[in-house]
Amino acid sequence: MIQRWSIKLEEIMRLFIMVAACIGAFLTTIFSLTHGVFEVFSFLYILPIILCVYFYPRQAVYFTLGISLVYLGLIYLFGYANHTMIAVATAWFAIFMTIGIVASSYARRMLAEQERIRNILENSQDGIICFDQATEQILEINPKCARWLRYDTQELQGKDLSAIWQDTNERNRFLASVTEGRNPVSDTEGLFRAKDGTLLRFTLSVVLVLKGRVYCSVIDITGSKIVDEEIRRTLEDLEAQVKARTAHLEQINEELRAEILERRKFEQTIIASQAPKRDDVPEDRR
Repeated sequence: MIQRWSIKLEEIMRLFIMVAACIGAFLTTIFSLTHGVFEVFSFLYILPIILCVYFYPRQAVYFTLGISLVYLGLIYLFGYANHTMIAVATAWFAIFMTIGIVASSYARRMLAEQERIRNILENSQDGIICFDQATEQILEINPKCARWLRYDTQELQGKDLSAIWQDTNERNRFLASVTEGRNPVSDTEGLFRAKDGTLLRFTLSVVLVLKGRVYCSVIDITGSKIVDEEIRRTLEDLEAQVKARTAHLEQINEELRAEILERRKFEQTIIASQAPKRDDVPEDRR
């Protein structure tokens, strides 16, 4: 709701600035023509044209045509007796139209490029997050990354980065590497918390740092981490089983050795005990 009102307020401010610039140009034109001042007022029409190109690039050509016709109409109305003024006004009409068309064309190309980039980011298989380098405030996040975190994109815009990246040490190390301007910034693993409290493991890669904005590519590696953890645990269990089996076999081996030694000792004792009896046998029997 607050964001909707802020958008409406911004639109009202734009219209107010445009109307004020147009009225100022018209009133100045009337005053100048009625008081014989012809050198300045034509330049005042450039301002509303540029403002329209900036605020509404797609409608700038039509606006330029309209305000230029009003300019010509005022010249013909108040300066019809001055043929030089009419000729100069016609030249200014051409200048206004040239400015409006060229600037509008350039602005629309820029707008189309921004739209293309935005579509790429929104449809990217990777997550994209943009935050302010100084305040750590989340400025933009694409739907893919927002879905991973169980948020809507509007919910995260304006939040602090710590709201989702709660490991302070990881976050500070990453921000320090960005601030130091390491090029490129190495991939950083971070533990993020989703809206429902689920912990997720992400890999962040800095794509671009521009005008205090940090654009990062985000990859969810939670699943692979779980698989790696399961593999590690399985290997540890197997290793423990092998060690236990080896220890058991060594114990059995020691027991067998002890039993063999005991039997040998017993046999030697029996043999030693029978030797004197053989020596006592009578000679005639021999």
